[in-house]
Amino acid sequence: MYKILLIATISILLISCDEETPSGFKFNQGILPELPVNLEEFNTIYDDYNSTAPNLGDLIPFCFSTNRNSKGNEFDVIYQPMNVNFDKTSGILKVTNEYGNWNSIADRYQFLQNNIHKINTSGNEFGPYLIPEYDFNDIYFTLLYASDITGNFQISYISNRTETNFSEPKEIAFLNSEYDDLYPSFNSDKSKIYFCSNRDENNFDFYSVNIVPEKDIESILSDNSSREIIKVNTLSSISDDKCPFIFEDKIVFASNRDGGFGGFDLYTSALKDGIWSKPVNMGASINTEFDEYRPILINEGVSTDQTMMVFSSNRTGGKGGFDLYFVGVVIK
Repeated sequence: MYKILLIATISILLISCDEETPSGFKFNQGILPELPVNLEEFNTIYDDYNSTAPNLGDLIPFCFSTNRNSKGNEFDVIYQPMNVNFDKTSGILKVTNEYGNWNSIADRYQFLQNNIHKINTSGNEFGPYLIPEYDFNDIYFTLLYASDITGNFQISYISNRTETNFSEPKEIAFLNSEYDDLYPSFNSDKSKIYFCSNRDENNFDFYSVNIVPEKDIESILSDNSSREIIKVNTLSSISDDKCPFIFEDKIVFASNRDGGFGGFDLYTSALKDGIWSKPVNMGASINTEFDEYRPILINEGVSTDQTMMVFSSNRTGGKGGFDLYFVGVVIK
């Protein structure tokens, strides 16, 4: 089962009992918060959102879009480590942007910090999606994203599979149109890519394309042969549906469809017998009258019955603009 690459660094110590466990610790299982918590160390007074966080086990490289570098103008993609630490003695959960005790492992991902600037332009770069591939003792990264440097948003990628550092950006031709195409996400077995586009209507809908899962990621993305683009009607509405992100057999996304709490809300759906269920609003504990945007799900290793969700929101109480938040969710 493919595990999604998370942002940063996970050092987790599991817990959950009132009395000491046989191992001598008070907690044997970790707990994630049921209400969203501001990721203060990652946020600024500017807009910080559009994150990606693939899970590598011990280290989570976290990438997200922000307009901090331009002081509120165009958006770039940056990298920071994410360290998720649950103390099994105190029961305290901390999420920081420090490597902590993982400095030796962090050296393997330093090229993210050194080379991610290759995708940033004078336009906007949104929706980073980071994928790891394993080849014996080596790990390769492919980063998908969308940029509007040529006018409309087009989906491209960089990879370090065939070069020491990241390659120059390359367009994923079979996903793009003359309209806005953004937020690519692979399904769990890498047989489809989902994304959003306004190619058919004035609003954004979800689309998918079939691919050959046994190929390596770079071979899939560089293949310019035409493919059938399929609109995913069960997930799309007459409003704007954006930011699809797939984790196992679940999808989470943002939509401003009727029936929400205001602005963009977060929704979820489950894949059953090859068909996505009717999307369900994730509720008042997560959504507000403001905008909730770009959710991702992370196998963070803290809780056995919750999944860590990171998203962005411009709700009150943050540092300013859009801030990044995390919360524990149970998606059925």
